[in-house]
Amino acid sequence: MKAQKYENVEFVINHSGDDGIKLSLVWRKGGLYLSLSGLFLTDGSTWYELPVKDLENISVVSDEPLKLRIQIPSLDIMVSGQRAEKLLALRHFLLPSLSDEGGRDKLKSLLRFMQLGISDPELLSKLLNVELQKVDDLTGIAKEKGLLGEDGRLTEAGELLIQDPGKKGG
Repeated sequence: MKAQKYENVEFVINHSGDDGIKLSLVWRKGGLYLSLSGLFLTDGSTWYELPVKDLENISVVSDEPLKLRIQIPSLDIMVSGQRAEKLLALRHFLLPSLSDEGGRDKLKSLLRFMQLGISDPELLSKLLNVELQKVDDLTGIAKEKGLLGEDGRLTEAGELLIQDPGKKGG
């Protein structure tokens, strides 16, 4: 494993089993490392691998201090770092990698609703059957890809994407 240290962090890992029982570890000081295959957290003695391909969600749960919530199957990880801008940059970098069945369809659906003038995040959350944070994530991805303008209106690329049934969204 070749990984580069990204940031000094504090983290907690919550495991939730099929039976709904959650196992929480205490907050630990350590490091966040990046590699081609994923993220790694270490407290100096134990390494925890978070494969990028398994990411389900990465969201901000607290601004002061900044805390990121990273979700992969059966694990819910909270990370807090010394430099908030590095964690926000990491989140922004990882958003397009989220493994979400139907993620491309959700992006297209979001664009279709926005084309109809529906832009209220809470309403979009209900219509798309996703968490409010996911609506924010999808909106960010659409803006990154040039499908939505900063004003929230579809760009020409966004219009073409939802009109062409053969083209993949994302």
